[in-house]
Amino acid sequence: MEGFNFFTDDWKKIPQNYRFIIIAGLLLIFNSWLLDHWDIRTTPVYMFWGRDIRSIGYSIGSTLIILCFLLLILKQFLNTTKLIMYRKKYPIEKLNIDFFLTSFRGKVILFDIKEKKFYHIFPWTTAEDLLFVGLWNYLEKDFPPEQEDLLQVGHTNRYRKFKDFDDGGIINTR
Repeated sequence: MEGFNFFTDDWKKIPQNYRFIIIAGLLLIFNSWLLDHWDIRTTPVYMFWGRDIRSIGYSIGSTLIILCFLLLILKQFLNTTKLIMYRKKYPIEKLNIDFFLTSFRGKVILFDIKEKKFYHIFPWTTAEDLLFVGLWNYLEKDFPPEQEDLLQVGHTNRYRKFKDFDDGGIINTR
């Protein structure tokens, strides 16, 4: 039963629109198989615009499934390249030197000291991918803080003013 949970967990990770395309392709293939294996002696060949509908359904279903898997592989490739780029730009060894992390009531913000920008790390899995989980200072303030607030750089005695940083957007590896 644990193997089935593994399959359902992976199925939930596939975006909903891709799942719909996979199910539509499987239904077309199943329909073609069902028509092909129905009692062939009494059933005539099903034709659509002069073509056998069984081969049309099988071809379209197979094409949908292959296209969906190619899109999923392309998306994974693009996400992996973003992940590698961010890991090179923000290695853990440079934490509190070139950048620091602060959590404002659960909203994790990366402050880039060199570029003078801050980035919202979203979603949580992005922080996990970049190995940032638990490496930030936690503040009981809402984001954005006051312009004159001082932000502690990691667990050091150095501080930076929030007004020195501009909004850089978000970091998302998903």
